[in-house]
Amino acid sequence: MSGDRFKNCFLPTPAGSSSTAIKLLVITVPLVLVSFVIFFLVPRNSSYWVYVSPSGNSGTGNFGAVSEEVSTAAEAVAVSGEAALNRSTNKSLDAEAQVMEIHEFDETKEGSLNITTNELNNLNISVTGVLNATISLNESISLPLKQNRRVRTKLGKLEAGLQRARAAIKDAKNSSQLLDPDYVPIGPMYWDAKAFHRSYMEMEKQFKVFVYKEGEPPVFHDGPCKSIYSMEGNFIYQMDVNTKFRTNDPEKAHVFYLPFSVAKMVQFVYLRDSRDFGPIRRTVIDYVNVVSKKYLYWNRSLGADHFMLACHDWGPEASFSNPYLGKNSIRALCNANTSEKFNPVKDVSIPEMNLRTGKLTGLIGGPSASRRPILAFFAGGVHGPIRPILLEHWEGKDDEIKVHKYLPKGINYYEMMRSSKYCLCPSGYEVASPRIVEALYNGCVPVLISKSYVPPFSDVLRWKSFSVVVSVEDIPRLKEILMKISSRQYIRMQRRVLQVRRHFEFHSPPKRFDVFHMILHSIWLRRLNVRVSDGNDLNDDRPLKHRRRRWYWSDLDRLERGLQRARAAIKEAMNGSRLKDPDYSPDGPIYWNAKVFHRSYLEMEKQFKIFVYKEGEVPLFHDGPCRMIYTIEGQFINKMEINTKFRTHNPHHAHAFFLPYSVTRMRHFLHDLRSFGRVVTDYVNIITAKHPHWNRSLGADHFILACHDWGPYSSFYVPELVRNSIRALCNANTSERFDPIKDVSIPEINIRGNKLEGLNNGGLPPSKRSILAFFAGGNHGPIRPILFKHWKRKDQDIQVYEYLPKGLSYIDLMRKSKYCLCPSGYEVASPRVVEALYNGCVPVLISKDYVPPFSDVLDWKTFSVTVPIEEIGELKKRLMGIPERQYKRMQKRVVQVKRHFELNFTPKRYDVFHMILHSIWLRRLNVRLW
Repeated sequence: MSGDRFKNCFLPTPAGSSSTAIKLLVITVPLVLVSFVIFFLVPRNSSYWVYVSPSGNSGTGNFGAVSEEVSTAAEAVAVSGEAALNRSTNKSLDAEAQVMEIHEFDETKEGSLNITTNELNNLNISVTGVLNATISLNESISLPLKQNRRVRTKLGKLEAGLQRARAAIKDAKNSSQLLDPDYVPIGPMYWDAKAFHRSYMEMEKQFKVFVYKEGEPPVFHDGPCKSIYSMEGNFIYQMDVNTKFRTNDPEKAHVFYLPFSVAKMVQFVYLRDSRDFGPIRRTVIDYVNVVSKKYLYWNRSLGADHFMLACHDWGPEASFSNPYLGKNSIRALCNANTSEKFNPVKDVSIPEMNLRTGKLTGLIGGPSASRRPILAFFAGGVHGPIRPILLEHWEGKDDEIKVHKYLPKGINYYEMMRSSKYCLCPSGYEVASPRIVEALYNGCVPVLISKSYVPPFSDVLRWKSFSVVVSVEDIPRLKEILMKISSRQYIRMQRRVLQVRRHFEFHSPPKRFDVFHMILHSIWLRRLNVRVSDGNDLNDDRPLKHRRRRWYWSDLDRLERGLQRARAAIKEAMNGSRLKDPDYSPDGPIYWNAKVFHRSYLEMEKQFKIFVYKEGEVPLFHDGPCRMIYTIEGQFINKMEINTKFRTHNPHHAHAFFLPYSVTRMRHFLHDLRSFGRVVTDYVNIITAKHPHWNRSLGADHFILACHDWGPYSSFYVPELVRNSIRALCNANTSERFDPIKDVSIPEINIRGNKLEGLNNGGLPPSKRSILAFFAGGNHGPIRPILFKHWKRKDQDIQVYEYLPKGLSYIDLMRKSKYCLCPSGYEVASPRVVEALYNGCVPVLISKDYVPPFSDVLDWKTFSVTVPIEEIGELKKRLMGIPERQYKRMQKRVVQVKRHFELNFTPKRYDVFHMILHSIWLRRLNVRLW
């Protein structure tokens, strides 16, 4: 039977069967040829392959493996699902497509896209015209995924575009100057002309702003266009009508504009002469609440990609209505005063312009440098702290320096400017002045006389190349300073004034590189510093190997993701139950929020890592005093050097970086501040040359610690150190540029011996404390002389000594006192605060501009008393007015809170070493590096 079966294969066939065989041969031969061509010519690693295996019992036979490469314009398509192959034969054949994935190693193409069934129904696949197959898709298909790629959301695409812009700007520094039909920035007026030009062109290419439509005029979408606050109204108007930078699709926006006018709020919301800022504050709060509930964008970034613009003096105060608006958002302000929490890293200084007619007609001009006979000129109202000094020294006292309170009749203000070489621009009530722009308009070199002012567009413009800066203290020497500037140097400065003023000109409609575009560019630069995540990655708990469409995370990515989880856990702790802790569970009114603090502390213990730079030699580095009034400086350095829990030797695993220099040691060995500055500057230069981490964040994830009075000044020699870095300081004085948002106030502890015994015994119970208040210490600084004048040896209840009489013990007197007076001396900090806590004595803080230690966690008013300098004479009345019951509660809290100030040679949980680390941890949580 088997022989017969094979024999039939060679028998003659009927005519019909012959026709079928010929058709089959016509189909089969080309398919085989195509298979060989594909097999030998197609790269093995460039696509996915579709393996078609016929199913069914038809007598047409098996077709073998057919490999088909299906190419789109950019990438191959991987097909999954059922396929119905329509043949030209008599029988229909059902085929099931099985997808075999061959992973990609070629990463030359970027990204991947999702294509849904609706987009690709009836996808036609043809192979050299031989086989036509229509694929019916029942489920979604996708372009093949490259390894180490993630599916790009709209936000992901925006961030990718910003990343390309960052790279282009960085590359511009070493590339040739770009061509531009309108203007090519060049010259010493710019910090880096090529980088600015590239950044500006990148902004024009992609920057998009979404203007919230909520709100009604006159407070929203409206503003003054013909006053000293002109910039406020003109910018709002231009943004409302702009088509190049404005987008109506918030998904395409890089930043979001809150279009309210503070000047209009003052006019329509504020009740004149009421001194009640509440209505303005509520207006801002309500507006942010409205947009945050209606849109997801505010909550996504906590306002970091949002901006406001205000030229009114109250602009900064309005921003503080919402904590995130003041702390996270980009604030474009005329009143760019660093002493009022203006942060040049995230905020924008904009020029104050007084457009009385709303146009520039007649405002721009002036003769050449050689035709200006007047050395310097000023005319304006006498207000603020600086102008009275200027008028006192120069009004009517010198023919070359024309200073007027009111201009005499017949003299034109602008003509005086055009006749002057230098135009004096002193601050008034606020730091900004429209005279700066007026000086530039009239070709007059501006002389800036202010304190804590950041000039407009300082991130791009190098102001010292076209202006003169005179400190308040040097006002009497004003003529001497200006006369020392050579004619050649003055002519160069005046020429630069003419060149740079294009950036301050207002045009309607706006022109490239004018003030409108410069403001947008400054906001663009701040947006480049912010990386926003939609949080999708954080909700995926699958192991990394199972997560397709995802980046492989760098060390920095993992660190930032860990911090993001910590932020979320801390936020949730507000409404969570109290956590258990074997050592101590924070509780009570001494904490602003005990549960939040506890969760934050546990998160710190779980993941916080610090890298201590190894560069530097003792005694200036890696060493410090472990006894005396600056104890904490040496103790912290020593403990960080030997710590194993928080210290890491791998900088890629570090959340923060410690610069281990001792200001006290510098004071001992170097003596003067200039030497300090050189040492600190050289040290930062060394670590930036050797490590990438400082430049990555411009120092924002770095910190120093100093307890010496000169600690703040040591940081001033490196701009990024004082502006960006975390500074842990005993001398936490806001009038000396201490910023509570990013800096850390640490306690001053005076250890005289090698041991802590005897310093922390707690003292007598409240009922046995016979002295109302006590102080003993040197008579120095502005506050203590006032205290001595009112209370030195004048009252038995308030015992105030400059020198203790023989036989009296300082510690014993503290332990017998209900209240311990802690007045500032030369500096705001005093070791008496900690000594009071150690001895169960309620501290009485008498200082100005002092931020007490750990104020972000501890509510000082629950366990201490604050007395203003003006009320020192009423000290006894104030203390006697505190009920006994309240005093006992405060004293009990003192006993509870002192654990956070205890210094242990081997650190214990929640002690002062860990509290300092926790404060640094909190600041690091506010910094995002991706």
